[in-house]
Order: sequence, then C-alpha cells, then structure tokens
Amino acid sequence: MFRVRSKMTLVLASTFLAGSAMAAELNDAEIKDLLSGKTVYVETTSASSTGTAGKGVLYYAPDGSILYKTPGGAMWHGKSAIKDHTNCSNWKEAPNAPCSKYDKQGDTVAVLNAATGQVRGKIVKTAPGNVEKVAP
Repeated sequence: MFRVRSKMTLVLASTFLAGSAMAAELNDAEIKDLLSGKTVYVETTSASSTGTAGKGVLYYAPDGSILYKTPGGAMWHGKSAIKDHTNCSNWKEAPNAPCSKYDKQGDTVAVLNAATGQVRGKIVKTAPGNVEKVAP
C-alpha cells in the first residue's frame, strides 16, 4: 500500500511540475529581452488591438518607441512600457489599449490581454533590429 501511494504521489508531482514548466508567464526582464530592439512578427486574433486577425510586424526600438504594421496594412505609432510582468503599448491610433502578458509554452509565445487573459495572438518570430524597415 505504501509503495502504491508513493508511486501515485510521485506521478502526480511529476505531472504538476511538468505542466508548470511547460507554460511560463514572462517576467519584466524576459519581456524586455524578447522585444527591445527587435522586429517582432505576430499572428493576431480578432481580440487584438486592431480587432483584425492576421499577420503583423512590430518594431520595438530600444528607447521604448514602437511601430506596428497592422494585419490590415495601417501603420500605428506608440510608446511601450514594461512593468509588473506586462507590456503596455500606448498607441496614437488606439489610445488606452489593454496591456499584454506573454505566456511561453515551448517555442511558442502567446500574447494575452492582461486584464481578461484572452489570447490576442502569438509571436511567430523575432529578429534583431528593424529588419523590415518599419517606418512611420
């Protein structure tokens, strides 16, 4: 009986730990490392700030300014601030947009609405610098 319980406890603990390791909310330093000074390619859902599902490209300059070529082709301009495990983007074209959290599961980083937890999209890849020459 003791062996069965010990094995069950071990299996349950292993399952819990593996599940926790598989999904991880990024902290401030990890978000900065992921975004700052990089071109970020995203696939958005209809829950994104633009309300349009599709592929977009963002450039997060090291000074906190951001440019976003939306899935619809419009160019957005703003400033980004990272705090409390979130990235808050203040867009000229969409003021008061909700902040985002980032959930990493394996190689996939999901972008979540920090207030509701709703998935806004996922980061497909990143590249150093403004490789797409995203410009205002």
